[in-house]
Amino acid sequence: MIEFLIALFVFLFAHMLPQIGDLRGKIIARTSRKAYIIGYSVLSTLLLIWMISAALRAPRTILYAADPLTVRISMGLMLMAIILFVMGALRPNSLSVSFRRDRGHQNSNPGILALVRHPIIVAFALWAFAHILVNGELANILLFGIMLAFALLGIARLNKTKPQKLSAADYARVKQREAGSWGQRLRRAGDRQLAIELVIGIALYIVILHAHGPIIGVDPLAYL
Repeated sequence: MIEFLIALFVFLFAHMLPQIGDLRGKIIARTSRKAYIIGYSVLSTLLLIWMISAALRAPRTILYAADPLTVRISMGLMLMAIILFVMGALRPNSLSVSFRRDRGHQNSNPGILALVRHPIIVAFALWAFAHILVNGELANILLFGIMLAFALLGIARLNKTKPQKLSAADYARVKQREAGSWGQRLRRAGDRQLAIELVIGIALYIVILHAHGPIIGVDPLAYL
């Protein structure tokens, strides 16, 4: 349990540190935005792997067990999470986490952003919640519960800070993608790229689902 708590602390600290004294901006100024995103993504992934592996090695204190129903719900949530992640990763997004720079085409080609402002973070929250449903061990509940809280707090923080980094004109322009009724936003989201992203997301989900057992040691398909 001590290793898990250390890994959890390091993971959370690594995600708070870039905001202290605008460290993120200083690193980007010395390198580049692309280099920062790649480096930070690699670091986050490694820390996440360490944290999950430490949780798997922690003493087993089981509070509840998975069953076929919760596994099916979890699998459905994970399908949504992976599709959302792919769609969010492939669209520039001035109001949230993004892997692509905004070139001024967010309104004409918003995709999922017309429906969900923070697709990558929502995907992260769905991932955490899906794993809480089927992981009744205390260490795993702590792990994924904190990850869920971390995602929700991240959404609140981005809603406050991201608009401040845009001019009034740019913010009004980006907000237009969310304007109108749900039907209008749905039509605005639909394009050929969205269909491609959907296919990629489903394919990635299938790969992850079948790799989960060999890599993580738990096969969701065994519960079905």
